Amino acid sequence: MHTIVCFGDSNTWGCPPYDNIAQAPDRMTFDRRWPNVMGRELGPEVRVVEEGLGGRTTVFDDAIEGVHKNGSRTLLAIVESHAPLDLIVIMLGTNDFKAQFGISSYNSARGMLTLIQIIRGYYSLIDTCPEILIVTPASITADAEPEIWSDASRRCIGHAHYLEQVAARTACFHFDANKVARVGSDGIHIAESDHASLGAALAMEARAILKLRRS
Repeated sequence: MHTIVCFGDSNTWGCPPYDNIAQAPDRMTFDRRWPNVMGRELGPEVRVVEEGLGGRTTVFDDAIEGVHKNGSRTLLAIVESHAPLDLIVIMLGTNDFKAQFGISSYNSARGMLTLIQIIRGYYSLIDTCPEILIVTPASITADAEPEIWSDASRRCIGHAHYLEQVAARTACFHFDANKVARVGSDGIHIAESDHASLGAALAMEARAILKLRRS
């Protein structure tokens, strides 16, 4: 049995595009969310664990929504909770582009690099490190609420380019979700149909990675 943890934000949790910011968060059904689509595609020999949290950043403390949204604060607890692991899929960065942080795609990628360093450091003395698949999130569009996201659609340009560099530098794998998915009407969240496409594409990536791990 292989175990995969999917560590992400609301687009891993399964929040669909919403009509306005006052709308309470909804959640897609279990079978429609991309980690579970991926698990279904991979079959019974693989256990896929959803670890999605709305608003999660790579390494940035959120003074509005809470410091628990900082992915670096909870990553190791999640890794330990679900050990032993074969693969960690990380799809984060969207929330790094909120107006309150005001950062570039380069600095979001640096946040991802810190997460990889945390994982590598943790495993350096205790066990074989699981493989890591970095997923560039679907790009933010100009439809995103400007009071929350400001010019995020501009600042996220180049995100995949820099995450590809992080993957190369750290011997991780990389997949750009923009190849198969787009955000919906709110400019932030991917719709159910794109969850299906993303889950299927990542199942192919995971299958190839696990095959390499066995060889």
